[in-house]
Amino acid sequence: MNSPLRGDCLLNNSGTLTLVQVTDAHLMAAEGGRLLNVDTDDSLAAVLELVVANTAAPDGLLITGDIAGDGASDAYQRLARALDVIPAPSFWLPGNHDDCDESDVGREHFIRTITNPHWLIVMLDSQQADAVGGHLSASELDALSQAVDRANQEGKHLLVALHHPLHPVGCDWLDPQRVANSAAFELEVQRCRQQVVVIAGHVHQESDQQSTGIRYLTTPSTCIQFAPNQVNFKVDNQAPGYRWLRLAPSGEVETGVERVTDREFPVDLNSGGYL
Repeated sequence: MNSPLRGDCLLNNSGTLTLVQVTDAHLMAAEGGRLLNVDTDDSLAAVLELVVANTAAPDGLLITGDIAGDGASDAYQRLARALDVIPAPSFWLPGNHDDCDESDVGREHFIRTITNPHWLIVMLDSQQADAVGGHLSASELDALSQAVDRANQEGKHLLVALHHPLHPVGCDWLDPQRVANSAAFELEVQRCRQQVVVIAGHVHQESDQQSTGIRYLTTPSTCIQFAPNQVNFKVDNQAPGYRWLRLAPSGEVETGVERVTDREFPVDLNSGGYL
């Protein structure tokens, strides 16, 4: 499977970079489609309303995969329309539920690197054909290596975005789906001489971990949430949300998760799975 990621984008920002991570929208084939009883178009709209209300003028949006619930091309068109409420460029990644080859819509969003004078963001494709779990191909590891080299040459801090996480989050059923060759990833990012932060989706829950000086973050879904610390598949009733990040020129990172509080999205808590 060839990655859709290519090209470079320069953000018009020379100070603190404000980014929003939106992930795992699972938009179904038709508008109003439901995942475990949640209308995923509706929950995405609620999250984006929260972004508008709480995060003043973000410099960019990072959409970290599982845009579609079943790969349907209309999902990508609907995401593009939904994001119109936020006047910022958006950069998209495929997840295990996506089939980005089906649609030419949004091709301009699949950018490999995004930069400002102090930070370099590299987008990595961890999708495997016909597999739920993550893996970084040789070409993706090469893109990471080039990004680390460039960050070192230009004296920039590095933010890496991908769909699948690198580290366990404490769910026995979910942790085997993380990036299978995470050791190769870590060898590369440890070469970076500046600050490194890694963000991922897939796990439908928030986490914040440190390993060998690198910060690893995961983020809630804009629809259903997986219950933390479970042996078997289980969802919980936490609200949809997103992550904000403020990346300072010094390398300091401020981040947090915001969740919808003024509406409820009842989920089928008895479901045994959908993957």
